[in-house]
Amino acid sequence: MSLDITAAQTVLKETYPNGIVPIDYDKTKTLALFRKEKGTIIEGPFGAGFAQPLKYGNPQAVSSTFATGYAQAASEASRYARWFLTPGEVFAFARVQGALIRRSQGSGSFIKALVSEIENAKKALTRQLEILLDGNGWGNLGKISGISTVTITLQYPWMARHFEVGQALVASSSINGAVLSGSGTPIKITKVNTGAGTLTMASSAAAWGSSDYLFLDGCRQNSSTPSRIVPCGFESFLHDADADLETLFTVDQTISTRLGGIRRSATASGNMEEALLDLSADIDAAGGKSTHCVLGSQTYARLCKSLLNKVYCDIEDLDGVKLGFKGIVLQGASGDVIVYSDSAFNEGRGRMFNIDDVGIIHTGDDLVYLEQTDGLQFRQIDGTDDWMARLIASHQFHLDAPGHSGVVTDL
Repeated sequence: MSLDITAAQTVLKETYPNGIVPIDYDKTKTLALFRKEKGTIIEGPFGAGFAQPLKYGNPQAVSSTFATGYAQAASEASRYARWFLTPGEVFAFARVQGALIRRSQGSGSFIKALVSEIENAKKALTRQLEILLDGNGWGNLGKISGISTVTITLQYPWMARHFEVGQALVASSSINGAVLSGSGTPIKITKVNTGAGTLTMASSAAAWGSSDYLFLDGCRQNSSTPSRIVPCGFESFLHDADADLETLFTVDQTISTRLGGIRRSATASGNMEEALLDLSADIDAAGGKSTHCVLGSQTYARLCKSLLNKVYCDIEDLDGVKLGFKGIVLQGASGDVIVYSDSAFNEGRGRMFNIDDVGIIHTGDDLVYLEQTDGLQFRQIDGTDDWMARLIASHQFHLDAPGHSGVVTDL
């Protein structure tokens, strides 16, 4: 029985109303926690994007002498910066062979196969979005520490969790300051060893450097001055060191730490718990209030082992919905801080923030949706008899108060 394509399109639209592909947040802790909202696109110096105002200072016309303060008032006002957040895009594709269409027992079988592919593509896309939440907008997933023909050893074994069999990778000697190595030719992963922290590639990676950074093909431009094309994450707003401060979305972060976050190294604190409490005190001293802190899974496990008395609590989103996982409560300088783990986040580092200050602005009706600007939720691929659905996430991460958020390193 031949497939009625019109009927198939109709069924698919009923399966994904308005093209929205709902995300399963059971395993995506931080992605589930953050506020997500549809933004209003405006025109700006770098094209279309979201405008997010940020106050980083109050008017400083303050004096014990009236005339002096009065004179200063002419040049003093509240200080605002505007993050012009250019959306980053991530695509995933679900493809079904034409042979399946011809073998299908009606449109229902084909739709079942296509929906299965869409759901699996959604899982891959969701995992990538989660990893990007701790990123810097350049798309680097890990760093090489050694290469032996087709075998890549990563800088830290835990980095292997950011990679999957079938991914096509490119490499560069710099996160954002050099062209791609090996002329930018991508190489596919055939094996991942998360215990040893190694990747086996489909062909020799000898053209890559032994300390190169790794990116998904298409997520890093082949340029010595690339532009950010993937969504940013915490690392763009909360840098590990003062030397990393930059101009982000037209805002010069070197003007004030309120634009680049608060930094602390755990080596000066003695142990993990003290380091987190010290960071909470730093945030409190800057006028902020920290409510949450996210750690990588292994770092969180070490914190749990170090604490003799642990108080757990359910973690809720902004609407008070329990998300199905727990965190440890620390008595921070400005109140309770809920510390939790996320496998997508880097180890050895903690991100501390007020949940009210963090969000994700997306361009579509939801975070992930089916591309259908041509009016079709799936379409035939030119030159083939295969059919494809196209998933897209077009959004940008934002941190409304970097000066009231912090990062602790060397955990």
